[in-house]
Amino acid sequence: MTYIYCLRLSTIKYLDLLDDVPYKYIKTMIDEYDEDIDEDTYDVEITHLESDRVCYCKTQFKLTLRVNISQGTLPLYVDKTFTSVIEYNNSSGIAMTLSDL
Repeated sequence: MTYIYCLRLSTIKYLDLLDDVPYKYIKTMIDEYDEDIDEDTYDVEITHLESDRVCYCKTQFKLTLRVNISQGTLPLYVDKTFTSVIEYNNSSGIAMTLSDL
């Protein structure tokens, strides 16, 4: 099954979804982040996959970011999609976080 959730940046960071994203795409996102407010949400497509291991889950996350690719004064935006696949234990903190969504 595939779901689309609006996840807060703190949850995205907790799930390590930004680890494989080049810094140039998330620079403004990270620089403007305020832990006290934590209002920024992003659409994340979550797909549950089959795991080969017993007591483990595998989940695919697709994060689409609107990125300014212009080098000049007028902004030119494109959507870039980044995909992460995470395998985790059923009783881990990640499993509990995903069950709260």
